[in-house]
Amino acid sequence: MRHNRLATRVATSVLVLSLFNGAALALERAPSDTWATASLTTTYALNPHLNPFTIDVEVRDGVATLSGKVDSKVDRDLAEELALGVDGIHKVVNQLQVVPEISAANEQGELSGHKRSFLRKVEDANISAKVKSQLLWNDSTSGMAIDVETRNGIVSLSGHVASGAEADLAEQIARNTTDVLGVNNRLQTGGEKVGLAERLGRESHAVQQQVGDAWISAKVKSALLYNRNVHGSAIEVDTRNGVVTLSGVVASGFEKEQALSVARAIHGVKQVNDRLKTGA
Repeated sequence: MRHNRLATRVATSVLVLSLFNGAALALERAPSDTWATASLTTTYALNPHLNPFTIDVEVRDGVATLSGKVDSKVDRDLAEELALGVDGIHKVVNQLQVVPEISAANEQGELSGHKRSFLRKVEDANISAKVKSQLLWNDSTSGMAIDVETRNGIVSLSGHVASGAEADLAEQIARNTTDVLGVNNRLQTGGEKVGLAERLGRESHAVQQQVGDAWISAKVKSALLYNRNVHGSAIEVDTRNGVVTLSGVVASGFEKEQALSVARAIHGVKQVNDRLKTGA
């Protein structure tokens, strides 16, 4: 039964990602409860701090009901905040139970070899989705023209980009993504296919001009959570008229600069206000 639930969630994640890659970015249209459910399920699957297989999601008339188990109160609150950031969800009924033993049970090696292999494939799919999403959201990469494949934590990038600088940027984004163990950069520059990459990039930028503040906040927050150099769950994101404000406490000046850089790179961000503080 659990295996079937995992397969269903992975299939949902792949479906949402394929729609996302197919330019389903026109979020001005009112999303349905089904779309909101799929979006939130995918958000949990891509989040490095949550176990999506222990969280059940149901959305009715814009109200998301969360049930299941999480490891801590922080995870419980994070799940609720991520839900409120999804278009089409205006209220969250948080019924998640805090059960710290979940992680301990997994660490004791109770999963069979078959399930371990399956979970490795799930993790690779999630890594690919995290890298692909960031390439799509970034203001300087033609994410739709870059193919991402992950095997055992090693990410391979292929496709055509406009310049060596863009290829290097795409590689760095992948390397900075949580859980990525290495990157094979097979991106090619120049040639006839660059025109397609540039056209896709322009179309992506044009669509992003229509997105709202909620979309920007959700993508900035997700990008911060995906980045291995930033403790994204400790940073609050607020967007008004395309101006993003980051607040909270980070460990160092380096982490602060990384967070600001990540936010500035997201499509649709006009300006970033820095209210981050450094501390222990």
